[in-house]
Amino acid sequence: MKPLSSTWAFSRIGGVDQVVIRNGGDIANLAELDQKLWAVLAMPTSLPAYKDALEYLDADKDGKIRVPDILRVIEELKGQLTSLDLLFEQNDSIAANQVADSSLKESVAQMQGKHTFIDLATVDESIGAFSALPFNGDGVVIPATAKDEAIKALVAILAKEGYAAKDASGEAGVDGVSLDNFIVDAGAYKAWLNGAEAFVGLFGSEDEGRKAVDLFKTICSPLDDYFKRCRILAMAGSSSAMGELEALMSSVLSRNLPEDAEELKRLPLALPDADSILHLDRALHPTYRKALSAFFAVAGRKLATADSVTQAEWETIASTMEAYGSWIDGKPGSGAAGLGAQIFGESFGPEAFASIKALIEEDLVMAGKAESLKKLRTLLVLKRDFLHILRNFVNLDEFYVRKKGMFMAGRLFLDGRELELCLDVRNAAAHTTMAGLSSLYLIYCDLSRKDGGKKSIVAALTAGDADNIFVGRNGIYYDASGADWDAVITKVVIQPISIREAFFSPYKLLIRTIEDLAMKRAAAAEAASMDKMKGAAQTTVSGPKPDAKPEQVLPKKIDVGTVAAIGVALGSVGAMLTGVLGIFFGMGAWMPVGVVAILLLISGPSMILAFMKLRKRNIGPLLNAEGWAVNGRLKINVPFGGTLSHLAALPLGTTRLAKDPFAEKKKPWALYIVLVIIVACVAAYFLGWLKPLFG
Repeated sequence: MKPLSSTWAFSRIGGVDQVVIRNGGDIANLAELDQKLWAVLAMPTSLPAYKDALEYLDADKDGKIRVPDILRVIEELKGQLTSLDLLFEQNDSIAANQVADSSLKESVAQMQGKHTFIDLATVDESIGAFSALPFNGDGVVIPATAKDEAIKALVAILAKEGYAAKDASGEAGVDGVSLDNFIVDAGAYKAWLNGAEAFVGLFGSEDEGRKAVDLFKTICSPLDDYFKRCRILAMAGSSSAMGELEALMSSVLSRNLPEDAEELKRLPLALPDADSILHLDRALHPTYRKALSAFFAVAGRKLATADSVTQAEWETIASTMEAYGSWIDGKPGSGAAGLGAQIFGESFGPEAFASIKALIEEDLVMAGKAESLKKLRTLLVLKRDFLHILRNFVNLDEFYVRKKGMFMAGRLFLDGRELELCLDVRNAAAHTTMAGLSSLYLIYCDLSRKDGGKKSIVAALTAGDADNIFVGRNGIYYDASGADWDAVITKVVIQPISIREAFFSPYKLLIRTIEDLAMKRAAAAEAASMDKMKGAAQTTVSGPKPDAKPEQVLPKKIDVGTVAAIGVALGSVGAMLTGVLGIFFGMGAWMPVGVVAILLLISGPSMILAFMKLRKRNIGPLLNAEGWAVNGRLKINVPFGGTLSHLAALPLGTTRLAKDPFAEKKKPWALYIVLVIIVACVAAYFLGWLKPLFG
């Protein structure tokens, strides 16, 4: 690593070492800081905060901000501000004596006037007033810019036909590129129209001609086939050559065939004629009759006789239609083609285009002023937001110190708690593989609004417990702008939340297991009882069968072996309990240690696993799923995690004004426990288990 020209300071927050940006000198020297020490190497521009600044930083418009983008803007700011310390003001106001760039300084001085400084609102107001001028430096001419009515109309027509550029005022106009595109398209359309001279009078309209081309494509092949058969018949010189064709027609007549049957396709358009003439008023193939009639109704007036077509006439028709079809298919698809023959008028002549170009050049004279205002606005946006971005890129002070990281999209209220660490989910597939690597307890939610808005988020639960978190539960989400969304849990990634929660988890699991077993047994007993009651009711209603003999109940015999086995089992259990209690009370003064040991045997594995998982909690995989390139681990230790999830708590000084009239009656559990302890101690004394305690 090359030596640095400045001394860097680092801080350790949340278990992460980060460089500290103390002043403008640190910002100016960031190019010398090893990229391995940057917190982030790339971030997406699709973040809810600082959109204007992020859009400017993304020079290549690839949707990502990288280290070179940051360094490029720093170099620009060095030349525009007298000191980069001004970035620490984090506001959008500036005075002329704080600007180093001469052109920007002049603009600030003009707007500042007698005021101490100007702000972003002042600049936006100036940009709005300048954009409303006829010539505002954007190179776009709108109809109102032109004084000549013909030029106004031409500009409006070009914008309407798709050759539009948006003016700074928001209106549609024409710029140099769109005008050049129209001139090229108009030339191509004129050349195409000139090709129509070969087909003058052929059809009444372009639509009629296109219809004729479509019909020609349908009948061309059958007609070629017909005249080919006519030539073969003429070569045969005998009517017997028609025998096979007549046999085929006879077989077709004897069956009910669909229109697309292969046998029908093999039949000619009409019976061949040795003179190679197609008589349109005679029997024709039913599949092509309508198309033939329609084609010759449209094209026959100019290309053929009314009742028949010779081979020579057909060849002329085919040649003409192929040429016409090629011409009609070559019509340019540009907006210029929609203007029709009026494109040859004077209003579309070279003089009109030259007038528009002159207006564009006159508008561009003000481009310097427009660019200066744009640069000044960008400078104020960066003065306000750039340090925030650095503290989410070079380090993550915004997240670890202020808990306002750029990736934090809002707050989720759910189950009596507020979750601050919420991220937008734009790549659900990436989260599927990355979520588990974060070691965070994650809650995925689908959001919806009354206005139809929908999106997804993920929230990290970093404090409390998760007893009432389940798929389908509803909550409320507030995004960065304060808008509220309905939230529904769609997925939960279970991970340890705290050591305390891990300590109680085995007991909670035991209680849930006992409750489930008890409910299952109670349900089974209830079902059996209901079956017995139904049987008894049925017997009562129907009465006993007349011939049925009363069932003789035999006295149950008690097996001596069974009694002995039960006694042995109870004795074994009693002996085991006596032995365990004897060992436990025999520990004497070490009895509390035994209690702790038992608790550790039960909860220890869960606590150890939770400890290991909590040490690995890392938000990096979630950011990676959203397109960030995180440089290292972004840990969330237990103390810091506790600040990101807030549990419900009554305010200090709160008093309850009345007792709950529906509260359940309390039982003297404390008395019961004391009595059990006394009985146990008395029993232990008489059994001699307390002798080790008292010597």
